Amino acid sequence: MKQGLVAVDRIIAKINREIKGLEATEIDLIEWIGEALEFLKAPNLSEQCVDFIKVENFECDLPIGLQSILQVAKNNVYAEAGFICPCNNTLQESGCDCQDYWNMKLEYANWVSSSFFTDYFTPVRLAQNSFFNSIVCKEKRDIPYQSCRDEYTIVGTTERRLRFSFQEGEIALSYTRNSIDEETGYPLIPENISYITAITYYIKWKLAENLQWNGREGFNSLAQDNERKWLKYCKQAKNYQKMPTSIDDYQDLLEQSHYLIPRENRYYGFFGKLNTQETRVFNKPENRRM
Repeated sequence: MKQGLVAVDRIIAKINREIKGLEATEIDLIEWIGEALEFLKAPNLSEQCVDFIKVENFECDLPIGLQSILQVAKNNVYAEAGFICPCNNTLQESGCDCQDYWNMKLEYANWVSSSFFTDYFTPVRLAQNSFFNSIVCKEKRDIPYQSCRDEYTIVGTTERRLRFSFQEGEIALSYTRNSIDEETGYPLIPENISYITAITYYIKWKLAENLQWNGREGFNSLAQDNERKWLKYCKQAKNYQKMPTSIDDYQDLLEQSHYLIPRENRYYGFFGKLNTQETRVFNKPENRRM
């Protein structure tokens, strides 16, 4: 289990302690906990993953639990007969023999800085319109992300899919998804009293509201009271996430406020120089000559 996250059992146990004769099933409680987490939008609930997906007929499915796409990259050594195994660079007819490599929980920075990514993959840019630029425009300069390279877009209504400018191949998808308890499959919640209390009052609000709809008298005021407390602790939990927790966080905020000139190459450099210190004499009065 990830540090700073706990199982939903803590919420369920808290509800059972505070409400005697609970008229709700475990599935109902899990659904309400999931709804509360969507409202809270806790950033520390997300984890970064890398999935390797086969592209067929210009499209591929999105991974289950995807929240946001970090980057899409195309495998330049993909073969129709199978996959090139990253462990030994040999062709595998039924997939890679080192299964731990595939569909892994890998941080985005570690993935894009790996030799495997650098040697075999090129980024695929999100298309700016319904007509792929890589098909309708002419290349002028061989510059990543600025030339007419491979592109992708998101299509579908009920079932979202990725559509590419190339017909067949393999892509590496780096994305964020919700943290899930591997034992139960239920979502994890932040180990913070503000979040736990907010989710508890959200469940109490929904319970009272449900009883009110079923004709039980006396639950109108109780539902309003729990809604008010839910909104109170919901704001408290969100404010907690915005506060710096270490001296490093304060230093990051300080340094970000010092950029007077936009850094245009940050995106086109694949974020590879985020930790490289810049020479900025123009906004350092202590270093200028008198």
